[in-house]
Amino acid sequence: MRKFFTGFFFFLLTISALGQEVHSPKKISENKIKIDGIIDPIEWEGAIRIELDNETEPGYNIKPIVNTTGYILYSDYHVYLRFEAETKETVRASIRKRDDTGIFNDDIVGFDIDTYGDGRNNLFIGSNAYGSQVDVRVMNALQEESRYDMSFDLEYESAGSIIGNSYIVEMKIPFSSLPFPNGKNQKWKFSFFRKYNDYQISSSKSDRDNSCITCQFDDEVVFENIKIDKKLDLIPYITSGIEGAFNQNTDNIEYQKINSNIGVSINTELSKSLSLELAINPDFSQVEADVTQIDVNSAFSLSYPEKRPFFNKGTDILKLNNPDLQPFYSRSINDPAFALKLLNQGKKSRLFYLSSLDSNSPYLIAGRDRSYFGEGKKSFVNVLRYQRLLKNGSKIGLISTSRAYNGGGYGNLFGLDGLIQITNSIRLTFDLIKNYNEEPKNDWIDSDDYFNEYSVRLDGEKFNGNGLFIGLSRNTENWRTYLGYKYIDPEYRADVGFAVKNDRKWLTYYQSYKSFYEKRFLQNLEYSIKYDMLHNFNNKLDVISLDGKISAGFKGNTEFSITHDYDFVSYYLDKKYSNYGSTRINLNTSPIELISFRSNISFGKDVAFNDEDPDLGKEFNLRATLSLQVNDNLSISNLFSFSKLKKIEINEFYYKGFINRFNTKYQFSKSLGLRLATEYNDFSESIFLQPLFEWTPNPFTIFYIGGNQNLIKDQEYYIDRSQFFVKFQYLISL
Repeated sequence: MRKFFTGFFFFLLTISALGQEVHSPKKISENKIKIDGIIDPIEWEGAIRIELDNETEPGYNIKPIVNTTGYILYSDYHVYLRFEAETKETVRASIRKRDDTGIFNDDIVGFDIDTYGDGRNNLFIGSNAYGSQVDVRVMNALQEESRYDMSFDLEYESAGSIIGNSYIVEMKIPFSSLPFPNGKNQKWKFSFFRKYNDYQISSSKSDRDNSCITCQFDDEVVFENIKIDKKLDLIPYITSGIEGAFNQNTDNIEYQKINSNIGVSINTELSKSLSLELAINPDFSQVEADVTQIDVNSAFSLSYPEKRPFFNKGTDILKLNNPDLQPFYSRSINDPAFALKLLNQGKKSRLFYLSSLDSNSPYLIAGRDRSYFGEGKKSFVNVLRYQRLLKNGSKIGLISTSRAYNGGGYGNLFGLDGLIQITNSIRLTFDLIKNYNEEPKNDWIDSDDYFNEYSVRLDGEKFNGNGLFIGLSRNTENWRTYLGYKYIDPEYRADVGFAVKNDRKWLTYYQSYKSFYEKRFLQNLEYSIKYDMLHNFNNKLDVISLDGKISAGFKGNTEFSITHDYDFVSYYLDKKYSNYGSTRINLNTSPIELISFRSNISFGKDVAFNDEDPDLGKEFNLRATLSLQVNDNLSISNLFSFSKLKKIEINEFYYKGFINRFNTKYQFSKSLGLRLATEYNDFSESIFLQPLFEWTPNPFTIFYIGGNQNLIKDQEYYIDRSQFFVKFQYLISL
């Protein structure tokens, strides 16, 4: 998750026990309120009124500079919310599709809830003044980037209206779309929130000394005698497309036959806490193209975010504490003929089961200096996860994954993990994993390398490995301390996960100090150091490094940081490199709604990992994104990424090039939009074009018309690959 809006999420969730109150809203008839963003006093008669009277960022529990009021009612089947928000200038908002990251530059309000009351995760459901929606699942994870699940989607209605320098938002949230324990009477922890320019405003006070950000809600709302119907959703889909490639003999694009697929997902609730999803010929297509990553100097495989709908629900439970040991990576299931998913979310425990027959199985082998990747054939995948919830957000879990390859070979993995909240500020996390593998006999990977006494080549060898992580952290308002140890032996492998590095014993120490300044141009200032020492399993020193960082937050939604990474010693392919480092400068800012700018510059020295004769070189990298909100409907953005590594002794480059991606989006309404992505890749001298028309009235009903065109240069540009596609998916609720 981008640091640009991480601070916003943090405010939403740092809620303390101060001012605890139980709210019992009035119950109304089912069709009394029309969600139109227009206040009707008769509709909202008797609603509980709650003031958002705490500024939690940059001020610390002080009176906000603007007034915000929330209202709540409920019926048998829905929760109803209304917000009235004042501003001191023009309302900051644009028409956006669901979960568009640009919404975090808007003025937004919302409802933050912990339906289980045990800190397992939070759901926050928000909207801007145009009714554009954002919903995020926030997990009790150690790493900041692991907390936020933007793929999480709920069905709910929202509408807004602007009246001068203020706005109104109304929301209608079905009980059926929310996870919560069985029972007709519910009591949920909650908070109302608002993001207003630089200010984070809440109905509750915050506690910066409590590191458990998902277990701090103490204001409660009570819903009595609600009706819970067992849900049965059918989601049929159809896709049709045609692909073509350039034929040098005919000097034309030759298209294949039209390829069409039909399938269906069936999602049923056996009880409120137990759901079953079955997908027959599931749609695992990628409509949105992945942003190209510059990997010319990466010796390891790169991961990409998940965008496929089947994995939007329940898979957050599969995340462990340390990403280097991740036993499950959803994109390792590439092309399934069927998939089944069972999820049980009880009051004290959670159970997850996934089974799939994959027709095209990726095969990834971790290594000390590099990873190895190949395309496999059919395999049968099973994933089982159990998690027990303890007090104060603590939890302990078990995980098992298996992959059996058609024709022989398997990869089995078993793990134990936990998060123990020792005090409000101190927590212990751990992962312990054991894998058992038999390689298939196949030619998917061609390499003569070895790990221990085993060959990387797939020749049917049997082996087993271990992975261990333990971390101790203390987080307070000003201080953050972390001590972690990772143990990943050379035979560690996760066939259904994403493990690219092994053969390492890694000790990490991190210390930071952060100060806050209320009502000033400089809002916060943080200093940090990080020390790493790495040995391989021959007890040979691999890395000693020290990183120092200074970061600051300023008025105008602006963040700045400078980091220097220094390696006293490092080894790559048994070659020693000493006393080198690099500097990174980051700037993220959105002073007004119209402009958002993010940049990262790094320079110094680095190893040319992918060169035939690796050596140190002088690096320079630039990544900058400029986004402009032209009007309420139209937005444009440009991503420029440049990278070079120059040889030290002579005027030659290991590599030098750039990638430029230009995006244009026009939102006719919240559900109807048109976009065009254009990308130029200087490394390959290619141009990529992707137009897309999309209609998404809810998260599960979608209609796409689009295409992909790839052009390459040979004296002049010509179309190398071409694709056109149509996709229609429709939610049928029974």
